[in-house]
Amino acid sequence: LIGASVEQVDTSAELIRKAGESIAGMAAGIEAVAATVSDIATSGAEQSSGLSEITSAVRQLDQLTQQNAQMVEQAVGQSRALGERATTLAQAVASFQLQQGTAEEARSLVEGALSLHGELSREHYMRTLTDASQPWHDRDMYVFALDRSGKYLAFGGNTAKVGTRVQDIRGVDGNRLAAAIVEQADRAPGWVEYDITNPASGAVQTKMSYVCRVDDFYVGCGVYKKLSS
Repeated sequence: LIGASVEQVDTSAELIRKAGESIAGMAAGIEAVAATVSDIATSGAEQSSGLSEITSAVRQLDQLTQQNAQMVEQAVGQSRALGERATTLAQAVASFQLQQGTAEEARSLVEGALSLHGELSREHYMRTLTDASQPWHDRDMYVFALDRSGKYLAFGGNTAKVGTRVQDIRGVDGNRLAAAIVEQADRAPGWVEYDITNPASGAVQTKMSYVCRVDDFYVGCGVYKKLSS
């Protein structure tokens, strides 16, 4: 009985030892699981922090996008306003330009009048140039014909000027102008410049006339230099 008891005790001790080893293994496994859980928790915290930073960055991007959209709207509004101003300015300039002729237009009128000369008698030609229904006056431009002394033989659209002289024009050195027209046209068709009082503004301005000689008289057309350039 004593021997059997000793064997049973040994067996029980062996079982107890094995149980202890198993428990120790379980404890180690539990520690490993705990460490893994801790790592997961740490990783989760880091991911949460990362997501928070991403969310904050997304919010900032959204704010920047909204600000950019507002800036774009403001820029579009300013562009429209500038476009409207540019259109208004262009219309004003176009309207201004339509109120006076250019050097090219004055020369074209003279050349047109010269082409008409061979088709009509001298008297009919002068009447046609002066006739207000004919196209020999336009805005501040008018085709004129004068003799060597400076007397107007025709004046586009204004019969009252026929028979008057260049020397009668207010605010201009008529003798000098008549001499300059004759000198230039006798030499070759070209331009003469002179100062004259603008009847619309009352200011003294430089005017230039394109003049040509036809037989024994002179045909020309003038424009204000500053406005025609």
